[in-house]
Amino acid sequence: MSNQILAGAVPAAGTGQGQLNQYYGLADTGVTTVTQIAATNLSTVYTIPAAEAYIGAAYELTCGGSGTWGSTQQTLTLAMALNGTSFGSGGSGKVAAAALSASAAFFWRARYTLVCADGISSWNCILDALVAEQASPANPGTAATNTVPVATYLNHAATVSSSITVALQALWASATGAPTLTNSLTTFRKIA
Repeated sequence: MSNQILAGAVPAAGTGQGQLNQYYGLADTGVTTVTQIAATNLSTVYTIPAAEAYIGAAYELTCGGSGTWGSTQQTLTLAMALNGTSFGSGGSGKVAAAALSASAAFFWRARYTLVCADGISSWNCILDALVAEQASPANPGTAATNTVPVATYLNHAATVSSSITVALQALWASATGAPTLTNSLTTFRKIA
């Protein structure tokens, strides 16, 4: 567990746990659109510097945007990625094809949190996301007004002695019907 800054303590600058400069944030508005049937980076790719992570070091990537459900409805998969390898795309990382109406416009957001479990190579990772149809959201439970939560948790390996890339990836089950998913912003921050 990280050292805590206690009430009344004078925060110290330094690179150790619980010191001020260990936290940082980055953001951009690079637009990326995914129409592919293979896992493709949806968010901006950020890098955790080599040897920066320790037991309990935590990072958070958030992103969001809009999209169009295909005229032929397709399953959407959201997956976490470390060093370009996607994972967490099992059943819990998917939005069913019939979840939204055909050709529906939708908004989405996602948060990908990763915590170094052992200071060596083990990462506990959580993805939680939301896809919301832009139609009238006053009548939840019907395909024309659905808001669909997505959540998945996995442990993944990436060695902290090397730099580690972090991204959110997405893919469609098929390109038939021209589904699109567009990311409008990404933030990345070290939170512990």
